[in-house]
Amino acid sequence: MQRRAFVGGSGALLLAGCTRAATGLSPALAPGTPRLAPLHLDMAHLMKITVCLRPFRPAGPRLEIERFGEKTVVHNYGHGGSGWSLSWGCADEAAMLARSGGASEFAVIGAGVIGLTTALRLIESGAKVTIYAQEFPPETRSARATGVWSPSSRVALSTAAPTGFAERWEGWARASYAAHLRMIGLVGDPAEFLPQYEVSGGDDGAPSPPAQHDFLHLHRRVRDLTPAWERLSGTENPFAPRDTATGQGMVFNVASYADRLAQLFMLRGGRMIRRAFPDRAAALALGEPVIVNCMGFGAKAIWADAGMVPVRGQIGWLVPQHDARYSLYYGGVNAISRRDGVVIQYYGPNEDFGYGEPDEVADPVETERALAILRGAYVG
Repeated sequence: MQRRAFVGGSGALLLAGCTRAATGLSPALAPGTPRLAPLHLDMAHLMKITVCLRPFRPAGPRLEIERFGEKTVVHNYGHGGSGWSLSWGCADEAAMLARSGGASEFAVIGAGVIGLTTALRLIESGAKVTIYAQEFPPETRSARATGVWSPSSRVALSTAAPTGFAERWEGWARASYAAHLRMIGLVGDPAEFLPQYEVSGGDDGAPSPPAQHDFLHLHRRVRDLTPAWERLSGTENPFAPRDTATGQGMVFNVASYADRLAQLFMLRGGRMIRRAFPDRAAALALGEPVIVNCMGFGAKAIWADAGMVPVRGQIGWLVPQHDARYSLYYGGVNAISRRDGVVIQYYGPNEDFGYGEPDEVADPVETERALAILRGAYVG
């Protein structure tokens, strides 16, 4: 289900006070209603707060070849909020472009999920590959991702996407989903399915203001890939009397997933070298004849992509809670009980939230207010 398709999420409760509620709250249940272990939604369980700048391009991800004298650069960046979801499909295309000139040695710049998957696809083809990155997998912006299957999240603008983009996107999404499915059941559960609940309310009934940017929504093209959702009623609804929809959603346990990708790359003979690139000349000075640029938002400055826009997203990380393994969306806030922590994220009144904001400083007040909103889902 597309976020906000079921819940309005006006965010009006953000103006309310943030008094701490008891953590043992349970949904108001009719007799026979299935119980859910409530999430521990308070700042006492907070591990950390992280901020990520999603690398958004109005025209969508950039996958193309650019020549600089004798150097060939293959660009693979600008995936907005869809990087994890689209990573494998875009990696397939980037690797194909990189191999098209006959080279056998490649430099991949960037060790986020786009860099790791692209490097893996190249090394699987028999190439010699080195990843150069200032930040290694646990340090990258990819490590601060929400970690859900969201292939259409802020991926492009309707007015800027080129002709044929929807079909190209669908190819990336289907190839990526198939690759993610192969991670199900592996040690560390890099990918898994969780029950998800979208609960109405939390917005005082106020309609969400329309977004000023016409983000392209393509999720319906691949709706057949995911398990169907249903509305719960009566004693089936653990959040009664609120309307609730539920379904199984794919979740990425980012820490174990990124670690697995890095280990696979190294086991297959890849190298990872920590290196900063202050400018384009430093990147082009690498010895490999083909450079694959997977720098994410860093490409804005290094590769002069002036059209890139940061989209700020903040996550509050609560300690893992293994007795409450589900996802809850309520009042414009999402809680995802991943194995590496309970991820709390406020999405704002519409998709404009965070657009154009380059600030990566954590805001504890935003997280505390998000927790206060979510606690309301457990109160009848």
